[in-house]
Amino acid sequence: MVAKTSAQSTSPGSSKVVSKNKKIKDIAVDTSSGSMAYNRFEMQVSQTLHMAIELFDSLDYLLVLDYYDDIALFDDEKKPEVVSYYQMKTNEESISISTAISEDWLVKMYAQLEHPEWLVKELGLITNCPLKVTVKINGADGKNKNQTKTYTAEKTPFSKFNPITIDKIKHDIAQKKGISPEDVDLTKFVHIRTTLSIPKHHEIVEQELGDFLHKKYPRITMDVVKTIFGAMLDILTKRQQYELLAENALYNEVREKKGITKCDFSRVIEEAIVISIPPFDEIQRVAGLSDDDKYKASFEYTKIMSDSQSKIESFSNIFIKIRKLCSNYRKNSDECVWQYVNRLCDRLYKDNFIIESIYNRMYICILTICILINEMRRV
Repeated sequence: MVAKTSAQSTSPGSSKVVSKNKKIKDIAVDTSSGSMAYNRFEMQVSQTLHMAIELFDSLDYLLVLDYYDDIALFDDEKKPEVVSYYQMKTNEESISISTAISEDWLVKMYAQLEHPEWLVKELGLITNCPLKVTVKINGADGKNKNQTKTYTAEKTPFSKFNPITIDKIKHDIAQKKGISPEDVDLTKFVHIRTTLSIPKHHEIVEQELGDFLHKKYPRITMDVVKTIFGAMLDILTKRQQYELLAENALYNEVREKKGITKCDFSRVIEEAIVISIPPFDEIQRVAGLSDDDKYKASFEYTKIMSDSQSKIESFSNIFIKIRKLCSNYRKNSDECVWQYVNRLCDRLYKDNFIIESIYNRMYICILTICILINEMRRV
């Protein structure tokens, strides 16, 4: 598949660009709107993480930031067939549908329907505030009066708007696109009121992430939650800020440089859980350390903490080897935890004799207990 903008279309699997008429070029999809307001730029990242959490159990998604639109949601990362496009707008109080019309937000969203590569499921206007729809009506006294309805629901299809507003939107799009109002299809348009707020969007989505992770992993610690949150924000921000893609970039390149998938999210969670280092008192309790071993263990624990934070390759390699051993050789019912981790250490040294000259037995045993504790937290 090929990346697309409203000024161009491309054939799947090809980088050839087919120019369209000037009307379409004049109404280019707003792919840079997020960078025009820094706060909205940050809120797009939070909103994308919010969507990644919300859709985790129902869709093998790909979310793309600031390329096809502010946010694009694909139904599958490898062979997408369905896509939804979203523009995000923020305001301290409210946003009116008249503003959406005059600023060309809606006609730019409508332009997404002109691309045949994927089936469009939804065209969403996401706001952090209520959406106001105002129409003029004749009062009992014969004078025109403004009647305003405020939409605050989580999702409101445009079909729920009054007929006057629907007609106004259709005529505006028709005029700007050079088509008949009867040909304008608004069935895919929705307004979405996000749960995020301008001043606290980071705090809100971090709380959502914490609730999500605690349901899946009841024993997960707050430190691990914060690690996952920080990693996801970092990845999403880098995806959003990447600006070196051409307008006609291939889909796979867009996926790599501008996208985040469910698999990416799962990997961040998995790595944060298994590589996190539990508190020493928990290790001491699980291991049942003697007084003589506590001092040696605390010294090796400090080294493990340093190695894990520096993320050196040798630490990652030894971590993976020990975790594999834990999976292949289970604890016997007649042995305590300390006997078990020492048995694993013997096996590790036997299969990888060089490791013994680099990592002493206490280091390996304490690291193994860290892995065992983290595996228990995943249950």
